[in-house]
Amino acid sequence: MVADSIPARRPALPESRARRRRPVRTLLGAVLALVLAGAAPLAASAVPAAGSTDRSPVSASAVPTNSVSVAVAPVSLKPLHAGEDLYLTVTIKNGTADPIAPGTIDLYLAERALTSRSALNSWLRPEKTGKPGDLMKSEATKAPVQPDSTEIITVTVPADSVGLTTGNAWGARGIAVTLTDNGDVLAQGRGTFVWYSDEELTPVNVAVVMPIAAPEQTTGLIPEKALETFTSPTGVLTRQLEGVIDRPVAIAIDPQIIVSIRVLGSSAPPSATAWLDRLTQAKNEIFPLSYADADLSLQTQAGAATLLAPTSFDQAIDPTLFTTPTATGTPTPTATATAPPAASSTPVPSGTPTAPAGPVGGAAPTTEQLLAWNYTATDIGWPHEGSVAAADLPIFAAGGLGTTILSGSNASQSDSDITPNTAVALGAGAGTGLVMDDPLSKALRTAAASTSDDAWREAMAEVGSQLAVVSAEKPGTTRTLLATFDRGWPPSAARLSQTLDALAALSWHAPATLAAARATTTTDVTFESRTEPAERTELAKRLLVREADVAAFSSALTTPLPVTAEHRLILLSLLSNSWASQPGSWRDAVGTNLVDSSALLRSVSVSTKGPINVLGSKVDIPVTLDNTLGQAVTVRVQVVPSNGRLLVGSDVESTIEAQSARTVLVPVTSAVGNGTVTLRVTLFTPAGTMIDQPALIPINVRADWEGLGSLIFAAAVVLFFGFGVWRNILRRRRERDEPDTSTDPNATAAPPASSNTAGTEPNA
Repeated sequence: MVADSIPARRPALPESRARRRRPVRTLLGAVLALVLAGAAPLAASAVPAAGSTDRSPVSASAVPTNSVSVAVAPVSLKPLHAGEDLYLTVTIKNGTADPIAPGTIDLYLAERALTSRSALNSWLRPEKTGKPGDLMKSEATKAPVQPDSTEIITVTVPADSVGLTTGNAWGARGIAVTLTDNGDVLAQGRGTFVWYSDEELTPVNVAVVMPIAAPEQTTGLIPEKALETFTSPTGVLTRQLEGVIDRPVAIAIDPQIIVSIRVLGSSAPPSATAWLDRLTQAKNEIFPLSYADADLSLQTQAGAATLLAPTSFDQAIDPTLFTTPTATGTPTPTATATAPPAASSTPVPSGTPTAPAGPVGGAAPTTEQLLAWNYTATDIGWPHEGSVAAADLPIFAAGGLGTTILSGSNASQSDSDITPNTAVALGAGAGTGLVMDDPLSKALRTAAASTSDDAWREAMAEVGSQLAVVSAEKPGTTRTLLATFDRGWPPSAARLSQTLDALAALSWHAPATLAAARATTTTDVTFESRTEPAERTELAKRLLVREADVAAFSSALTTPLPVTAEHRLILLSLLSNSWASQPGSWRDAVGTNLVDSSALLRSVSVSTKGPINVLGSKVDIPVTLDNTLGQAVTVRVQVVPSNGRLLVGSDVESTIEAQSARTVLVPVTSAVGNGTVTLRVTLFTPAGTMIDQPALIPINVRADWEGLGSLIFAAAVVLFFGFGVWRNILRRRRERDEPDTSTDPNATAAPPASSNTAGTEPNA
């Protein structure tokens, strides 16, 4: 695909020249080295002689699987002038299992100048392979390219073969390369360079922002060992800071790094305290990210009514580490940030170092002291790129973030051929947006993460071309753009300083402060609402619901702040932007957190299982409560029977000491009948929040056992005494029926009367 046609900017090459293949020009290596030394001081390494090759093996992962690719880039980032030869590097990568036989490299110049951003992007990333342009030179490769390897060939295109003269206007030009074998095209690649004819340039102001954040973790504070690794000479934080310190780059710092170093007191790794000292001395603009770089949009779209922030670090402080003042190289603590600096072409220092914000006179630091820093601005928010919804902006503004950094996908413009300024008004109550230039940012990020010289030159050539197009769009009109480096710094990224140096050397570029970028607004851009992925939002909702559960549960604790503060820090770390590129790992981390927090919510429980026999009309049922926490809890015990056989009195409140169990007695009254009853025992916090799920205790009720026993006992008593009375009556009756002989001891009993003497008188 070709760009817009502007014939005056580039006359077509003569047909005879375009069609014939030119012989390869071979220059002496020493002569070419001298030429390149003067023409290309910014090249990453010495350039071999024309036509020479640099073979270096690469891993299979660096080459597309089962493919052959070819790329082209200028050796020098300086613009090409009339009469100068064009020095190019052609990189051939063989990702197949077979060697590539020697073939032919054809170099082309785009037919038309690249006069718009859309034309430039279409040239570099065409939807389909089109005409590559006018042939400038053909050159045969001298050796096969082995499997899983790369070969870099340096080619010199003579000035007359380039075909550009002083009559061509300055700006970005497209170049293309094809690798052919016996007429068959194996691969095609495209690149750019900048042509300059001594016109008056209008530099493009570019504000650059670099986020400095630690890799993803789930602890809320960076562990000591990790800090030591991150701040080592080759650590990720060291490489990030080294690349931007004292350069015209605004630093977006994660406060978690500062706090994690300060909270360790005298036990902080020396490399970490030295790193913090260097940050203190930096002359860069510095503004804070959210703690742990928690995604602002993810918070609001998951249901947070306000932006989340740490509540306390007291639970993480060991007072013995602050017995004497420790020089942690931090600025004087202040609750308010300094005002943003006035717009200028150079960065504004973030403040001179003063006394540390840590312990004073041996005292442990407060939460405010741990978070304090002399920022140049504190009202800038940087949510996840391309995921900001319209409803998020008022919440950002209400949380003190009146300026939001947005990606280009969150904005649209009326004229796509003219690049607007970065600042845009977002509407009443929504603040201001700083829309980053996505193509420029992507090219800078690619350059900084490049692992080879040729890949770096290719990316930086695009950076120069992007800025050249913007500069030439509206001559005499100054524009201010925003470019950002990305989060999640790869371990292999080692070209940050080299990239920034090359950017600063471009004559059509001028460094700008973040304050200056915020001051230049445009009306040609409108906000485009975007949302986070549905799965990511759903998991975040579960995290926020769980935090609400933990906060409600904590009202039962004697000292709730250590529990809620630690959980908040872990939540913020799980919402970090660094997890966005690792959805699988983040899902696992969220699941682990939900399991751990469930154990916290179940740390106070009912251990009584039953069954329990109730044999009386009024009894006290023992219920044992367990507390596995490291502090005492106060709970209210509510018992509800499943039916009317038992009546339960009012709730019972009890305090359970740390790591212990306690039995409470719940009074119950038997009502009607015998049978089984299930008691539902529920624990509540003093504020009325239910703790865990209710426990069910089976009860066997024998409500009439006491009355029946009394009746049996009474009957036994009655029978016992009745039997005694009955025996006494019988005895007395016998005594009355027997004659009394106790008055005449000599008397004898009369003989029994005979029937034949009845009625006769005895003898006198």
